[in-house]
Order: sequence, then structure tokens, then C-alpha cells
Amino acid sequence: MRIFMCELKKLWNWRILAGIAALAILVWFALMYDFIDGYDSLTTHGIYGAYQAEMFDLYGETLEADELAEFDLPGKKRKAILEMNSIIAQEPIFSENNIQNYEDFIALRQLASSDIPYEEAEKLWKKVGQMEEKLENWYEDITLDEWYLSPYMRLSNLETLESRYVEYQDNLDNYTQYNSYPVVSRSTQQVAIMRNANLIHYELCPAFSQYAAIAAVFSVFAVLILIAPLLTTDRWQKINLLQYSSHKGRSILRCQFAATVVSSFILSTVLIFSGYFLFLTDGAIKYWHAHIMAIEQRQMWLYNITFGQFVWILAGLSVVGSVAAACFTFILARFSANLVNLMIKAVPVGTGVAAIVALTVNMALSDKNILFRQVFHGSIDGPEIITAVALAVTALAAAGAVLYREKKIDVN
Repeated sequence: MRIFMCELKKLWNWRILAGIAALAILVWFALMYDFIDGYDSLTTHGIYGAYQAEMFDLYGETLEADELAEFDLPGKKRKAILEMNSIIAQEPIFSENNIQNYEDFIALRQLASSDIPYEEAEKLWKKVGQMEEKLENWYEDITLDEWYLSPYMRLSNLETLESRYVEYQDNLDNYTQYNSYPVVSRSTQQVAIMRNANLIHYELCPAFSQYAAIAAVFSVFAVLILIAPLLTTDRWQKINLLQYSSHKGRSILRCQFAATVVSSFILSTVLIFSGYFLFLTDGAIKYWHAHIMAIEQRQMWLYNITFGQFVWILAGLSVVGSVAAACFTFILARFSANLVNLMIKAVPVGTGVAAIVALTVNMALSDKNILFRQVFHGSIDGPEIITAVALAVTALAAAGAVLYREKKIDVN
């Protein structure tokens, strides 16, 4: 135990930790802050405008049939159309093109999209664009909030909301037509039974998973920076030869390995949860108990777990990947004469581990995860978790083999 604590103390060098902290701050401001800022904007400026967040505040985690009726999507749509009809009646560009109401405008837009000569379509689209600016209350210094409050944008948001919570079966049918993976097919049946009623914000899980992937990659390299000097310094100073002179000395490598695993676990946990805290405390925490399973036009979340459980799973994948990186770094350090030699080997290995970790975390538990779609072809559940566990087991087994070999090595 005393040897273990000594090796642990050697790992936690304050200069290295200060460097990691400085890098963490730099990475957060350079790469991660934008995800928080972007998510905040999309809570009111996304495909649903502010309506989905409003529904969550009104009705909680799921949208029941009576609550959908109470929200009155048809009534809100009619109000937006009436406002646009008022604009159409006042603006000359509409009367000049025989547009009397919003229905006439839609007919003109459909004509521009039809199979007509290119030159004619180009002229029509120019007119449609000018009319859209009027319906959007567009002017040079308009703010994003003002733009989304325009009747044209409100109607677009309401129609998209209607597509998700009213016409979800059409979306499911279209989705399964092009996504015939077994897991996706099963999940679409569950979504149909649930009426696609989960009210978690559509952009939360994608934004958080991408944010978490960056945090996981940084954690892998931070662990590499922390672990690399320990064993390599002993090899460079030939201390290991003195250790081999006794049975007790040969056990020091095992203590160094234990210290490596414990330190990588502690450091990655601190880094991961510090990063998560900054994201979650900025408004996303209210969705902690909301379930994530849902279908959008672009993606599907495959399992009806809560957002809180989703966060814990991503954290687990990230920490496991960091511990695996530490094990590989430990093995490479055993066969490196100095720190430069180690880094030449460790950087590509660390990059490979970081890439695997990023693939497991980014869009995890959705049908857009690359491992789920491209590697396992949607045939098994949780390929991200399986991959992370396999990576960790491989790293631990390889490190165990090195430790076993070290017991019997001859020193000349």
C-alpha cells in the first residue's frame, strides 16, 4: 500500500496538472462553449421555435392527447395565416402578382417548384423570395427573436410541431421505408405506441452528445499527458534495473499500473463531470427526468431512457475510454527508453483510442451513430457500449500480459 501511494503521488505532479487545467480551459472556450451557446439559441430559434419548450413548461415530460388539443395547434396556425393575409392585403408586391391571400402565395410557390422552364422558375422564385421577406417582417436590422415572431416563421414552426406530434405515423412510415435495420424497426413500433409524445427538446441529445464527444477526446489526451512521464522516467534513469534485484522490487510495476488505472479514472471523472456541469446547469438540467425516445425527420433516438440516464451512459463510455488509453500508454512506456520515444508511439495510439471513444459517444443510442449504422448495420442493441467495453478489456488484458511477463524477465 505504501508503494502504491508513493507511485500515486509521483503521478499527480502539480506542474502537469496545471498544464492539463490550462489546456482544459482553452479547449472549453475554443470548442465546447459554442455547443452550449448553440443549444441555448435553438431552444427558441430551432425548427419548432419556442413552441416545444413552451409545451414542456406547460405539460411536463410527455404530451397527452387532451394537452395537445388544449395547445390548439390549428387555432395558432389560423391566427398566423390571418396575420399574413393582413400583410398581403397591404403590400403592393402581392396585388401586382394577383396574390390575394396566403393560399394564393402557396400556389405560386408550388408553381415555382413545378416542372417549368428554368428561366421562368428563376423569375418566380425571385418574386417568392421578395414576398417571403414581407411575410417575415424582414428589414435590415431585424433580430433573430423578431424574425421568429413573424407570422411566416411561426406558421412554419407550428407545421413542423404538428408533423411531430400529430402526423408522427407518416414520419414513422417514411422512416422505416429507408431505415430497415432490425433495431430501428422495433423502436419505431415503440414510438408509435407512445405516440411520439416525449417533449424533451429535439436538439438537446444531439448537442450534448457532440459536446460530450469533445470532452471524452480531451480526457483521453489529458490522461496520456498525466501517465506518460511515470514509467518512462524510471526506465530512462535505469531505476527498473535496481528494482529487478529483489522480489519486492519486481512488484513495483504492478503498483505503478494500479496507480495508473486509479489516476486515469479520477482525472477523467473530474474532467468529464466538470464539462458536463457547465452544460447541464445552463438550462438543460430541467430535462433530467425526460425520456429521450423520439423520431425526428433526421434522426431517431432508439431507447426510452431518461436524459439523466443518457448522461450517465456517455460519462461511463468516456471514462472507460480514458482508462483504456491509460493502459495502452502504460504498455508503451514499458517499452520506451525515454519520453520522446514514448510520445512518438503514444500519440498515434492515443489518437486511435480517442477516435474510437468519439465514435461511441457522438450520437450514441441513436440511429445516426456511425458504429450502429456503418459497422453493425443496426443489427444489435448498444454497439457503442459493446465497443467501449471491448476496448477496455483489450487494454486491461494487454497490460496484464505485460505485468505477467515482467515477473520473469531476465536482466543482463
